Amino acid sequence: MPFGPVGPYNTTPYTPHGYPYGQSNCVLGNIFGCGYNYGYYYNPQVTLAVNTNPSLPNVATGGGSFTQGASATFSISQSIVRTSPDTRYVFTGWTGDYVGAGLSGSVVMDRAKTVTANFQAQYHLTISSTPATVPAPNGNGWYNSSSVVNLQVPTTISGTTGSRLAFTSWTVDGSAENTPTIQVTMSGPHSVVAQFKQQYYLRVASDRGKTLGEGWYDAGSIAQVSVSTPESTTFGVTDVFTGWTGDAQSSGQSTTVIMDGPKTVTATWRTDATLLYLTIGATLLLALLGLVMIVKRHYPHYLATLTQRFPARQ
Repeated sequence: MPFGPVGPYNTTPYTPHGYPYGQSNCVLGNIFGCGYNYGYYYNPQVTLAVNTNPSLPNVATGGGSFTQGASATFSISQSIVRTSPDTRYVFTGWTGDYVGAGLSGSVVMDRAKTVTANFQAQYHLTISSTPATVPAPNGNGWYNSSSVVNLQVPTTISGTTGSRLAFTSWTVDGSAENTPTIQVTMSGPHSVVAQFKQQYYLRVASDRGKTLGEGWYDAGSIAQVSVSTPESTTFGVTDVFTGWTGDAQSSGQSTTVIMDGPKTVTATWRTDATLLYLTIGATLLLALLGLVMIVKRHYPHYLATLTQRFPARQ
């Protein structure tokens, strides 16, 4: 066993003559002369380095110097290390002179060794929507660094009859994205909001003419509605607009409606046959006059008889 000056070794007293370390052999009457036992066994020391990747303070333990040939145990204190509310590191396993997935391990220190606890950086993706009554889109949670997250929302969300929410945009950390489908690269924590607006349906009804203005409108907007007068298909008969009923009260064929909820407006009409009746009356009158003229010219004696039978009243 080697011995010599004290160095980077464990030292054990060396007593080849069997008497205590540091004691003179003269008192024992050793015929080989007096002397003192001053010596040591030297047990080499080797170092275990326990690291984390990336560097995370106060997570890994067990590193240090060990007697060559001894067993060394090392460990990490937690599998998930939260460094901020939206950033964390998740343990993935040991590499180096030890390979394993457990929180702890051990190696035989036959030489200097290095073990590394590897962690995966993860960032939180926070997803919400406005107004708050809209369910948040899927995808909220933790993602590995540099991963790409696909997010999609419907262009409209149906509500009660005549009511819906229409997609307007995403905001990613305050920046607008106007398409319903986006990709978010998790280079860090992100906050994403899906923006929707309230819309209401306006129904425009009429049994005659052509209406304009029916459809979906943003809440609070003003809708313009109108109806045209249909062409008459019968001589002397026309359709006359009499006004709007329902959620609009107006006598004009064009009017406005405030869209603070689902609305229905109906155009009302009446049929005007005045010209037809005047035409029929005039036709009958002309026919009667024609008949009188014919009788007067061709049948005067009938006319005299009628005059005698129905004398004019004084």
